[in-house]
Amino acid sequence: MSYIQYGNKNIFFNVERSSRRKTVGICIDPERGVIVHSPRFLKVDKIKEILRKRARWIIEKQELVKNHSYLGSVKEFVSGEAFPYLGKQYRLKVIKSSTEKEEKCKLINGRFLVEINRDLKGERVKRNVKKALIEWYVAHAEEKIPERVKLYSRQIGKWPERIEIKNHKRRWGSCSHNGIVRFNWKIVMAPVTILDYVIVHELCHLIHQHHSSQFWQKVQTIIPDYTKRRDKLKEYSFQVATFD
Repeated sequence: MSYIQYGNKNIFFNVERSSRRKTVGICIDPERGVIVHSPRFLKVDKIKEILRKRARWIIEKQELVKNHSYLGSVKEFVSGEAFPYLGKQYRLKVIKSSTEKEEKCKLINGRFLVEINRDLKGERVKRNVKKALIEWYVAHAEEKIPERVKLYSRQIGKWPERIEIKNHKRRWGSCSHNGIVRFNWKIVMAPVTILDYVIVHELCHLIHQHHSSQFWQKVQTIIPDYTKRRDKLKEYSFQVATFD
């Protein structure tokens, strides 16, 4: 582990290197701390220089995690808790039913309503409510994401061979060499502006496979404020832990 000094604070960080990366990415992980995703041969001194430029942002995000003020705080999956969909918060109401054999989830009148069998007790209640919510999110991701992909594929002039909705822990999306784009279903928790950034990002990889200057120029032609959206996306990594 290395560190940089910013004012009277030390910012400790770990570096994860990849031969596929062309640029540096910074992730503030609630458990692992500051993670720097770096090209394989980038010198540590250069990484530190980049971190110093982003030091204020890093400290702000560290405070956000420390104070548990973000959406990704630990959930108990009980009535009254709020869960996001497309950037909006909806309260959960758990309904125990004598006739319901399998859990169901619906979004009605601004609430997530989850019906479960009333005979369920203890941890089984939490597990089944969580399962119902995940199934709802996945179903809506399978509907919403292809809809947005179709919209932006027209603008970019490239169509994927196939769209897959996956359950990744850390990655929001990916694009394979054979034109298959994959998206983390959890991205539908974020606002549409953030969802669109992830979709455009992966679609642009159909043209440019690496994060070259040409790649980012292409992203910018579709989303001029992509840097703001990219920074905002990093904050949403905290809420992913809710369903891990």
